[in-house]
Amino acid sequence: MTSAGLESAGPTPRAASGRQSGGRGPGRRAGRRKIAVLEAACRVIAERGADATRFADVATESGVPVSTLQYYFGSREDLLVAAFRHASSAEIAALEADVAALGDPWQQLEAIISRSLTGYQPDAPEGGRLWIESWHFGIRDAEMRADALRDNTAWRRLVADVVRRGIEMGTFGRKYDPDKIAVLTIAAVDGMGIPLSLADPEITPASAAQDVMAALRDMLRPPSG
Repeated sequence: MTSAGLESAGPTPRAASGRQSGGRGPGRRAGRRKIAVLEAACRVIAERGADATRFADVATESGVPVSTLQYYFGSREDLLVAAFRHASSAEIAALEADVAALGDPWQQLEAIISRSLTGYQPDAPEGGRLWIESWHFGIRDAEMRADALRDNTAWRRLVADVVRRGIEMGTFGRKYDPDKIAVLTIAAVDGMGIPLSLADPEITPASAAQDVMAALRDMLRPPSG
């Protein structure tokens, strides 16, 4: 998930001549409407899959005419990329705020892992299932592939920063490099997402988080004495 934001999510409709100063007026309303459309698109993608998502589906979910969606995004593929970018931007921003509000590195790691493991279940509205769709789409689309790799890097960087802080505080041991810990952590939570998305009855988001945290506690345990 990245902070790419909506500036790269497709052309922004021009404001009417009556737009007021200070960002108020039609321009702001159009921006809010576009965000609502992207959120609706994310729900459709998570439910139907990227390959099966059409302008008509998003129009039905958002209440915005197909002609307006085409004006906003141009093509179906551009709509999909914009939706994935919006979701990743919103999620990483919210997670960064949650982590910054916590003082204990262990709690920070738990927050990252818990959020990473949400939304994979078949009845989940978005979350992890949306990221699986972004990876699937990115295999064939170079632009989406670059975004997905950037998202993965952002998550790893967040974990690595927490680990470095924990080492500096003496909470974590120095046996393993923070960047290596970050790679293994994100690989573990992504791997857990597969059985969760398939509704494996033996794995839940809570148990998966506990397993990943147990591995991290073993790797990051400070030396005794």
